[in-house]
Amino acid sequence: MNRILGVIINRITIGFLFAIIYQIVVGMATSILSIPLTGNISDLFLGIHKADSEGILLIVWWIVSTILITGIALLIVKYKLYFSPYRGEQNIEIPPKITVITAIVIGSIISFMFFLMDTITGISVGTTSADVQAISEAAGEGNYIPLYLSMLFSILTGFAIVAITGKISRVKEITKDIGLQDITGIKHIMNITKAEKTLLSDTIGQSPGALIHVGERKVEDIRIDMIEYDAETITEATNVQIEDCLKSKNEPNVTWINVIGIHDPKIMELFGNSFEIHPLHQANIMNTELRPSIEVSDNYLLIMLKMPHYDSDTGDLDLEQISIILGENHVITFQEIEADFFDQIRKRLRSKSGTIRDLKSDYLAYAIIDAIIDSYFLVIEKIGDITEDLEDELMQNPTSSTMQTIQTLKRRMISLRKSIWPAREIVDFLGRDSTLFISNNTRPYLRDVYNHVIQVIDTIEGLRDVIGGLLDTYLSSVSNRMNEVMKTLTIIAAIFIPITFIAGIYGTNFSYVPELEWKGSYFAMLIGMAAISGVMIAWFKKKKWF
Repeated sequence: MNRILGVIINRITIGFLFAIIYQIVVGMATSILSIPLTGNISDLFLGIHKADSEGILLIVWWIVSTILITGIALLIVKYKLYFSPYRGEQNIEIPPKITVITAIVIGSIISFMFFLMDTITGISVGTTSADVQAISEAAGEGNYIPLYLSMLFSILTGFAIVAITGKISRVKEITKDIGLQDITGIKHIMNITKAEKTLLSDTIGQSPGALIHVGERKVEDIRIDMIEYDAETITEATNVQIEDCLKSKNEPNVTWINVIGIHDPKIMELFGNSFEIHPLHQANIMNTELRPSIEVSDNYLLIMLKMPHYDSDTGDLDLEQISIILGENHVITFQEIEADFFDQIRKRLRSKSGTIRDLKSDYLAYAIIDAIIDSYFLVIEKIGDITEDLEDELMQNPTSSTMQTIQTLKRRMISLRKSIWPAREIVDFLGRDSTLFISNNTRPYLRDVYNHVIQVIDTIEGLRDVIGGLLDTYLSSVSNRMNEVMKTLTIIAAIFIPITFIAGIYGTNFSYVPELEWKGSYFAMLIGMAAISGVMIAWFKKKKWF
């Protein structure tokens, strides 16, 4: 209760502070431009209506004011810890850079809110618009309704500003560059809500084996694809029903069932009961927060691995959980999203390339595991390219964004390391221990995958060391640049110290200074100053301080 009350007090403080600062800005602009300004979207409408020099000025002012609104709102929210009464509230993460389109969008929303406030308050005052003077005059006449409305709106503005600035990262993602390139992805961005993401803490107290999807829901509808093949024939079907999958359960050929989407407990329970999957394993498949692992059962092997997906444009790293059920004649894979690295496996099955069609389900499981491990090489390669660019940037002109990129890469490498280390034990177990589901023909291939895992781990460790070195290089570069600046300022100050001393002598208040009567004394003083400065500069260069 205290936390909620503290947050409300913070919002009220933000609202009043924003209203006061913005009224000051509008008042100064009105005084400078000698035009009655409202500070909201009505300035734009009035400028379009006038269509003259004053109208153009109003339109320009509206664009500038919306950007000012955004700047004021962001600064207040970013530094609210310095004036907020309640210190227990966390800061909202605001990106260090936003686009002009984003500023206009955010500022226009708040500008329109002020327009509504002016309209409602103006009606109660009896004028077409309301400002501070009109509200104060109404209060002087005993009409406090406009004042109360203005205070209420300021409070609501505090909540609105925090809500709007809290979403500015998504607005920036939609409006990056000129703002409209990713219009097709708006639905996907805006539909990711907290209701679609279940945390691991939400499962506390649940019975063992409770089918609860833990993680972010990444697809709307679950889709099931199925491939049946043997040495001679292959059948491929997409978006099949569960009943079709059950028919292939006891067939002698190899069946690969790929389930895209793991958020529906009914489908998971139906699959689990039909293929005799243990309830605890069903729950593990739906829990995307678990570490990679392997479980051995009498009828199947459950292998859980993480597949990385790296977005080069945004720098986001997504670790998708892939669960593999390996049975005698079937392989069932559970994915979170449709995108994967299994297309090459499908092509090999269709074209009968290599021996994949001649071997059993264990070889198919090996091919899937190998594709998952190989996906790490692609992600590491992209991160390695970014690291090389950062090295060049550090040598030329490191900025604060360089530091942020380095910190982001460090977090990415930690995530990759946490996901690949357990895979080492899993693949080693499959390649060495004797299980009924792995034939001796497949074990050499799994030992080759183990070598790939070791190579991935070594590469990740090497990149971690390089990125850690980049951080040290950045700090050293910033420190050296600061030292260069301080050295330059010190040299300039040292040059002017003797000159100031000489000028100070002739600024004394003695009535008799002998050389003042000499006509060339002024020029002699200037020559002396120049000589002293030249000697000092030459000495600094000799010492290599320049």
